[in-house]
Amino acid sequence: MPIRNLWSLECGEVITAETLLKNVKGCEVYFPLHDVGIDLLVVKGKKHISIQVKESRYYTKKVWKGTLGHSWHSLHEKKFHRDRKKVDFYVFLTYLPKFGEHRMLRFENKFIVIPTSELSKRIKDKKAGKRGSYFFCFNFEGKKAVEKRHELADYSEYVNRWDLIKQALQV
Repeated sequence: MPIRNLWSLECGEVITAETLLKNVKGCEVYFPLHDVGIDLLVVKGKKHISIQVKESRYYTKKVWKGTLGHSWHSLHEKKFHRDRKKVDFYVFLTYLPKFGEHRMLRFENKFIVIPTSELSKRIKDKKAGKRGSYFFCFNFEGKKAVEKRHELADYSEYVNRWDLIKQALQV
């Protein structure tokens, strides 16, 4: 039987937790020990919300639907429909390379923070791929975020929307 290291967290979960702590003052962030369908539990006072994190690198040399560069996030259809009542928010984290004059200098973290209820509406007409997953390919240009796999859906209003989590945690 393989042994899984339960104490190693996914990088995207840790980065999202750190960003949450900076942007949602007075909250605490917890990680479930086992896979329970959520990645983070955010608590403030007696209120709590759950978050599922999906992370991807940014493919800078791939052209998708006429645009250079996109992320590639996958979300399993059955898990999404099974867990959507317990997950309050989805956070799509993209590692966007930042280039200097001669080379890549660092990565910029781009977050799309979207309530599960809104993602459910947007997924309604989306078809899962052959392996039963929904795929999201976000292209970022400035403050604009467009999802390329589903009729160029605009997600710009959800970029860095930590205020939605603040509102959900209002005591």
